[in-house]
Amino acid sequence: MGFEISYREHNEDTLESYLNGIVKDTEKTEKEMLTEAGNRVKEYIVESLNKHRRALAVRYKGRPAMADDVKVSVRTDKYGEKYARVSGGKKTGTLWHLVNDGNLYSQPTHFMDEAMNKLDDNIDDIWEEAER
Repeated sequence: MGFEISYREHNEDTLESYLNGIVKDTEKTEKEMLTEAGNRVKEYIVESLNKHRRALAVRYKGRPAMADDVKVSVRTDKYGEKYARVSGGKKTGTLWHLVNDGNLYSQPTHFMDEAMNKLDDNIDDIWEEAER
């Protein structure tokens, strides 16, 4: 956390400058909050996947462990809204829906659902940390 000192001459654009500063600070806080939320979800997913690590290693031989291949990024959609995306990497990303939901031959683990439920419980704490 830090602070910024700036000098502005007094004129009719002072209010506009002040409002632009608020917008910049809000965008910065939004990105920090989304990054922190994405990192928390990543932690929860890795924790959940590590519970099933041995069974997944046997089932998906020759691939890295799913818990070791989790990526977080903050993106902007076509409407300008920012969001945090937590996904698998190149080698394991295509398996996430199979491991989470299961199929005819395997039981579901629901690791994504568990992570989102944990995030719902802690989202207020993340907002408080981002506001500081």
